[in-house]
Amino acid sequence: MKALKLTGSRHLELVEIQAPEPDGRNVIIRVSACGICGSDLHYWHTGLGMGGVHDLIMGHEFAGIVTDPGNRDDLVKGDRVTALPLDPCGGCTACQAGHVNICSKALKRSIPGNNGPGGFAEFVKIRPDMVRKLPASINDVQAAMIEPAAVALHCIRTAGIGPGDKVMISGGGPIGLLCAAWTKISGVSFVALTEINGFRQDFARQTGHVDEVFDPSDPNFAAQTMKTTQGGFDVVIETSASDAGINLGLRMLRPKGRLVLAGINAHTQAILTIMAAVREITQTSVMGYLPEEFDTAMDYIAQKRIKVEKLVTGTTNLASLGSAFEKLASGTSREMKIVYRAET
Repeated sequence: MKALKLTGSRHLELVEIQAPEPDGRNVIIRVSACGICGSDLHYWHTGLGMGGVHDLIMGHEFAGIVTDPGNRDDLVKGDRVTALPLDPCGGCTACQAGHVNICSKALKRSIPGNNGPGGFAEFVKIRPDMVRKLPASINDVQAAMIEPAAVALHCIRTAGIGPGDKVMISGGGPIGLLCAAWTKISGVSFVALTEINGFRQDFARQTGHVDEVFDPSDPNFAAQTMKTTQGGFDVVIETSASDAGINLGLRMLRPKGRLVLAGINAHTQAILTIMAAVREITQTSVMGYLPEEFDTAMDYIAQKRIKVEKLVTGTTNLASLGSAFEKLASGTSREMKIVYRAET
């Protein structure tokens, strides 16, 4: 089969490799669509997958067609499916407590698209309990967006967002916009988004998921925002993983507010802890999602309660994925989300 391997920093190679073979247990899927995630861009920049894995086949936001159902009696060849790119051990302290998204043995296990073969290929093999049948009302592009929608849902649930809250989303990328969509569904009184990129500012306004979009580089931003919110936000969800974004979030929170760190940065960061201390800010972090949150995201997309397809601005084939990565990393792209679509 054809697959796209990460063979070095900013270098992807289209290769011909052995397709996964039936083993009587795992499900083999012919990939129909797979989204490019921010973590894929990180791996692409460094040339290494999670845990320093070489020659990674990336792609963990995928959907496709069953070619071998493995040991799943409820699946047949031709079923349309997606899957959770998780491989929890089931035995560690986190897994035993139900937190399979933070399995302590994750780095030693095969997580599709992160440290094991993923969806930027013609076929992918997945452990059976992670595979989900797709409702007929979800198309392939929407199916590739279930995974990031689940990430955003986990952010909102971890933040404890509810009716009446004033919420700020820091960063207008796909996860930020999906967080804004779930926030609106949660019935908050006001949701704002901060973003310095002009294209993303305009895009956020067009989604209808935010009440206001602010440019944090505006010298009047802080005073204007404090006036609008009457003293600050109840919750800030920080998706940019930048020092500036985190410190901005701390500044914009009311006393006893809640900061959720949703972005990931592998480097040491400079945070003004005095701003958190003087307001007794609660800080928490998030990783991935729980299986039931993935299923909830799929259900909401199927019911058209969250329209993830709005975020997909481009599609590409396997051979042109490298160009898509270059475009998304350019800083000048007018693309929000690009999805690989298999050629039929």
